[in-house]
Amino acid sequence: MLVCASGAALVTFAAPPAIGSPADESLWKAEIQAGYGIAVGGSGTAMSQRPTALTITATAAIAFADDPPLAAYGGLVAETLDRNAAGAVAGIELRPHGSRFHLAGGATVLATPYTLWGATVSAGVCLHATRAVGLCGDLQVTAFLGGSDLPEGRTVSQAQLAIGLVVDAP
Repeated sequence: MLVCASGAALVTFAAPPAIGSPADESLWKAEIQAGYGIAVGGSGTAMSQRPTALTITATAAIAFADDPPLAAYGGLVAETLDRNAAGAVAGIELRPHGSRFHLAGGATVLATPYTLWGATVSAGVCLHATRAVGLCGDLQVTAFLGGSDLPEGRTVSQAQLAIGLVVDAP
């Protein structure tokens, strides 16, 4: 699975620029995303590896700066399949002008039925079918640093490949 994630990262960073990409001029966007990958926790010989839960995220982003092109995002997140949880995400996204590429960093908080909180970073590309609608692929890494679902002094990190449908508006 990590080999696939590394391959996706290469595709992400090697993506050609898009002249007049819809994403570089939009004032807001909405996105729904599904992600799945691998989680690693513990340390030394007690380190474990397992598949992540299927993560469904719905976010909205609003541009707040033009140079560099930054947007603030926030939304809801749910974990499904082998475990169920719900929470929120928030952060900042950089979408360079004239490019399909984007970078984001922020926080993820799962609040029910247990708590987990941590930092999330992602990198990806969006390919637009129309001026307003596109398909995005991201490599997303989250480090859960605290919460009721973590043993004392432990962290869990996860890497996921996420696919999303985005709607941009100028």
